[in-house]
Amino acid sequence: MSRRLIFLAILALTLAIGSARAQEYSAASWPNLMRTMVRFNALDLSDLALLDEYAIITDCDLYKAFFTNDFKWNQVRQAMRQSIQANIATFPTNYYYDIQMQLDRYDFTTKLFRFTDRSTVRGVNTLALYAVEGTGCGFADVKFIPRRFRAVLSAPLYLEGFPLNEKDAQELLARMDKNQNSHRIIFARYNLRTVYIEPLRKSMSHTGDATVTRYDQSNAISRNAVRLDAQLDSVGFYEDAERTKLIYQYQP
Repeated sequence: MSRRLIFLAILALTLAIGSARAQEYSAASWPNLMRTMVRFNALDLSDLALLDEYAIITDCDLYKAFFTNDFKWNQVRQAMRQSIQANIATFPTNYYYDIQMQLDRYDFTTKLFRFTDRSTVRGVNTLALYAVEGTGCGFADVKFIPRRFRAVLSAPLYLEGFPLNEKDAQELLARMDKNQNSHRIIFARYNLRTVYIEPLRKSMSHTGDATVTRYDQSNAISRNAVRLDAQLDSVGFYEDAERTKLIYQYQP
């Protein structure tokens, strides 16, 4: 396959995922988070080890097709860099984070639908955004790129419940009864905007005859993890797991 055809193949894969990024907030995934890191200059793709692992994560089919051929893979590397440069402005920066919560009793004094004690949000500033097991690309080995991603909010979040007038609260409880939702489970979605990602920095340590290479952030919460500094844009509370029936939207 010629270099032009390889480039077109990469470009086609890149454009194929472009439509999935049209939404304002994206689902967290390893490929999406890799592209976010590239957009924030947090992943140095001039480092061939990182570029190859980026390819494993974002373009597995190309990796499996060309990696064993040194010369074709060199063309792929060049074409990938060109494709990234052409499409970096479309790479995602915003994510949603989904959790379940539970409503407690309605407070008639404050007109607040309170959360149960376990669901009340008290000073939360870190969200476990995504964690990876395996590579999802056959026997390909990812040794250097971290597998855990945490979003750190610019300010701690406190939420005891959300305001709702008595009529809407009564109708909500009636719908929950009808749907046999006796535990009053609701579904929250945090909408997050990435504001900064510290670049991964290469370090080497020596143990006996072995040399261990690592790529970490100095501000990471733990090793083999990436910290994304994020702003909370809003939290939506929904009746359904598909998050189509909005009850209330909190904005900081």
